[in-house]
Amino acid sequence: MKKIALLFFCMLPFIAAKANDPKRANIKFEKTTIDLGKFGEENPIQKCAFVFTNTGEADLYINQIFTSCRCTGKEYPTHAIKPGAQDSIIVIFNGEKSAPRKFRTSVTIHSNAKSEMTKVYIKGEMTPRKVEPLPIIEVEE
Repeated sequence: MKKIALLFFCMLPFIAAKANDPKRANIKFEKTTIDLGKFGEENPIQKCAFVFTNTGEADLYINQIFTSCRCTGKEYPTHAIKPGAQDSIIVIFNGEKSAPRKFRTSVTIHSNAKSEMTKVYIKGEMTPRKVEPLPIIEVEE
């Protein structure tokens, strides 16, 4: 037990130094929610861009991105984003195989930033196609 305590106290300065390391990346989004508004079922694919800035002092790397539903795709930079530089994450809502509805979907970004996990959201409403009534044809007897 004494060895474990001694080991802990010996490592404490290294743990504290890592936690207070000022040279870390930081991701800051211009918007964390984008409202796609209403769009028709005849135009089910909608794209938007989440613009972000690396406000930290080290290169920012996006490791993975997860979406909360299969109807949402993503495109993101795989290169280093330098301190002070801007880039964007493209989110694609694909409602082709969905019924018209209101939606709110989350996108979880994993990176090497101070906050290793960040969430952004898209929302909107896909409305049904407008159905034209069929003309009534009268048949004479």
